Amino acid sequence: MNWISIVVAASAALCLYLASPHQALWPAALARRHFLRWLAAPLATGAVAAAVQDYGVWCGVCVALSGFMTALVALPYADAWLRRPGPQAPARPEARHVG
Repeated sequence: MNWISIVVAASAALCLYLASPHQALWPAALARRHFLRWLAAPLATGAVAAAVQDYGVWCGVCVALSGFMTALVALPYADAWLRRPGPQAPARPEARHVG
């Protein structure tokens, strides 16, 4: 049950990341950003509920939120790594810097 709650929590984080206007992993997801934001809440709640059932309240919350936060940190790095230009490709001038 530990891995199930972590995967469900990571799925909730993926939904939130795909609803972000700065993501480029799946540009077609921006058309469904309201649904993805809505879907993240029941997924996160289900992850916490599954972890709480096996581990108790505070340990279950920590397990589910650890999977959620790990995915929220890893997804922007994966997105940037997939968008990097190749060795011969020039940097895209239309790419804007955020921050």
